[in-house]
Amino acid sequence: MTPKEDLIQLITTGIERIEIEKQIAIAVGCEQFCVELHDNVISHFYKVKKLLLKLETSSNYINQFRNEVNESLFFFQHYVLKEYKFNSEAEKLPIKTTIESHRTSIEEKLQSMSFNYNFFEKLGYFQKNVVAIGANGSGKTTLSNSLKRYLPENGVVISAQKILIIPTFGGISNVNSTSQKLISNQAVDKTLKTTYSTDDNGNAYGILVNLGNDFKVLLDNLLAERSAKRNMFCDNHKRGMKDEAVPVTKLDKALDIWNSLIQHRIMKCEDGINITIDTKDSLDYPAYQMSDGEKVILYYIAQVLQAPESGFVIIDEPEMYLHKTILQKLWDTLEKERQDCLFVYLTHDLDFATSRATANKLWIKSFTYPDKWEIESIPENELPKQLLMELLGSRNHVLFCEGEKGSIDDKIYNILFPEFTITPVGTCSSVINYTKAFNKLPNINTKAYGLIDSDHHGLSRLEALKEDNIFSFSMTEPENLLLDYEFLKILAPRIFAEVNVIDLIREDVISLLEKDLAIQASNFVTAKINYHFKESHVVKGNSLDNVEGNFRNFTSEIKIQKWYEERVKMIKKIVTDKNYQEALSLYNNKGLRTIANKHFKISDFTERAIKLIQVDPSSHEALLKYFPEELKSGHIIVT
Repeated sequence: MTPKEDLIQLITTGIERIEIEKQIAIAVGCEQFCVELHDNVISHFYKVKKLLLKLETSSNYINQFRNEVNESLFFFQHYVLKEYKFNSEAEKLPIKTTIESHRTSIEEKLQSMSFNYNFFEKLGYFQKNVVAIGANGSGKTTLSNSLKRYLPENGVVISAQKILIIPTFGGISNVNSTSQKLISNQAVDKTLKTTYSTDDNGNAYGILVNLGNDFKVLLDNLLAERSAKRNMFCDNHKRGMKDEAVPVTKLDKALDIWNSLIQHRIMKCEDGINITIDTKDSLDYPAYQMSDGEKVILYYIAQVLQAPESGFVIIDEPEMYLHKTILQKLWDTLEKERQDCLFVYLTHDLDFATSRATANKLWIKSFTYPDKWEIESIPENELPKQLLMELLGSRNHVLFCEGEKGSIDDKIYNILFPEFTITPVGTCSSVINYTKAFNKLPNINTKAYGLIDSDHHGLSRLEALKEDNIFSFSMTEPENLLLDYEFLKILAPRIFAEVNVIDLIREDVISLLEKDLAIQASNFVTAKINYHFKESHVVKGNSLDNVEGNFRNFTSEIKIQKWYEERVKMIKKIVTDKNYQEALSLYNNKGLRTIANKHFKISDFTERAIKLIQVDPSSHEALLKYFPEELKSGHIIVT
């Protein structure tokens, strides 16, 4: 019989036992709530049985559910009285009292079992490792604490809160004693979500002692286990068992893993008591003098190697103190070393989350104190996984735009639209695709909007895109916003410049546009051709003639001469009319800021302009006129 079949049989027998005890409870006159509690436990057992029959559950579940079932059945011992006849109230009373006295214990156990079942259900039954991400306040650390409470025998929680103090040892402890201390220590909450009373000069000493002892317990057991196994090996060797291999202990593995990650240093334990670091170029130094990064690597290794067999390893902020070059390799190595365990990462680091390629990615949407989470799987989507995780961790609406992160336009948008998570994604096509993809996600509380340049789209196309929350922006170069006439009138006195200088800037911009007319028209046509090839395609043909005909139709839509002449005509009109606002809207030239630098007699026009937007909200109105009404504050509609 497999472990799963054995557990199913145990659950079946358990249901029968509880059903018998329920009948006994009715016979001896127990209160209705007590009878209903029996039904609730039976109902939960049926759910677990159904789950086991349906899923290819791992040994983690088998162990956890078996423990829960056995612990629950401890409170239902009266099934042996199923043939007993209760002839008097005196015979009923002690049984009734005993059954009702178990009420609190059974309720607590049922709560624990229900939490585990519901949690496992939300997290896809941990068929593989898990990475959970969420915004601040989404309850990631509280979730790890709950797992510590509900999985005391089958899991170890590695808290984000650590006191990385490595002790020195005067001798080797008894391995039986250290292993028991390790088990007890793994069940202790080591976060700082606790408090102490200041009455009678109370202090945090006890809390800090527990945190500080964490490293001691881990290392003490590693040293004790190594000593015990090597002593046994020596005794066996002395008795003639000379073919026996030298045992590889958990400490040996820990040293090997650490040494594989840290270059130019060797961690060793030559005297069997003291861990030291050999730098090769200088004297050895004791482990307690390591950097925080070096210490935390040893700490993580010691925790994972000594985690319960076939258990859960829950890591809150696995990136803590670790350099990017080591982070991924460390956890790859530990996962490989403990393939019997399931790893649950609660992380803020999106690069690390993405690196867990085979893990189930989860989004913690929200948290209601004390123990209610909204958890969703991050679905497969057209959005890159890392970007999707980043956006799901935001509580704001998303604004996809062209360009790159950290660019000038990214900075401007973040100031003008603080209610959005600004997300530059490169091209116009990416803006359109990502906006549509994000808004297809189920069960999300935010919406995505797109902001694109209107230059290469027809009016009908732009109107159609609005239905997908994608809007056009009447500025081909976002940096040109900073040259807006009204905006410059606000900026000029701030930098001690005469307002009439702005007219000189305006004249130079239009004059330069006239000079660049052929270049601007040619660049426009080139971009329009590229856009046509990206957004359109040759219709599939079923014969060579079809293919040639479809290709001719495709290329016939590219009207180079017409597009060029139309653009030239438009630019000439702007120049003739001296329409400065229209010139800014279509002039694609990042060098225009040099005109402002020249006339304002400064060298940092862009920086000063962005600073003005940051400190003076009154300047926003001059810039917002270029943006669609749907994106302006107060006009956001969630559909």
